[in-house]
Amino acid sequence: MIKLCVFDVDGTLITKGDRQFSYNTITALKNLQKQGVKLAIASGRPPFAMEKKLLEEITFDYFICSNGACVIDSKDEILHRFSFTKQQTQKLIDIFRTKDDALMFQCIEAARCYHGYKRIAHMLEGFLGRLDILSDEREQSIYQQKSLPLAAVAKIEHEDLQAIKEHFPELLFTPFDTTYYDINGQHSKADGIACICKHIGIDMTECAAFGDDYNDLDMIKRCGYGIAMGNAREKVKEAAAYVTSNVEEDGIWNACLHYGWIKQ
Repeated sequence: MIKLCVFDVDGTLITKGDRQFSYNTITALKNLQKQGVKLAIASGRPPFAMEKKLLEEITFDYFICSNGACVIDSKDEILHRFSFTKQQTQKLIDIFRTKDDALMFQCIEAARCYHGYKRIAHMLEGFLGRLDILSDEREQSIYQQKSLPLAAVAKIEHEDLQAIKEHFPELLFTPFDTTYYDINGQHSKADGIACICKHIGIDMTECAAFGDDYNDLDMIKRCGYGIAMGNAREKVKEAAAYVTSNVEEDGIWNACLHYGWIKQ
């Protein structure tokens, strides 16, 4: 039996856009918990932007935030935290303003937009349906916040992408929508899972990971059971040990039945 089950959010636990959470998904997760399986969310979202609807239905044990930059437990204790350096942060602000591309930093306490506010707001409304988490910092040319960013989200035009990436060879640029990218350090959701495994004393072969997008690739490859949703990108499906049905068709429930982790 697996000991840790890790889930991406949008397109995996919930549907994209309307963010629906099915009854069978909830039932599958509760059945796993009854058997002693720990549950974790692994998301590109920072801690403050986790889906509240999920927390009302299921008590998750761990949260892997900002694609592995921050790992916290159910009591908000930080098990791991990565931050950009002050130099990286300021360099990102300067270059994105020069290129006129949109830039938002994911900090512990808020999302902070330094350029291209309308473009970032449009993306957040589509993915999260809320803008209360977004702080407008366009008048600030120098980063003066108390905490350094965990990660960044950017809208980068195709003609600018290569030049920007060359300025930051130490950072990862992962696409999640047309011309939108997660910008992270050299870590992934899988590294967050490894942190949890070390914390509770298990091996990654005892973990299952569910996902659908590019930022789920590493955890699907490195966990003992890598499961792609039916609506996943083709590269994710190719990397998975098992491809289940779409999120709208109870993909998590069906995969758990397939492996015998729960019963009909």
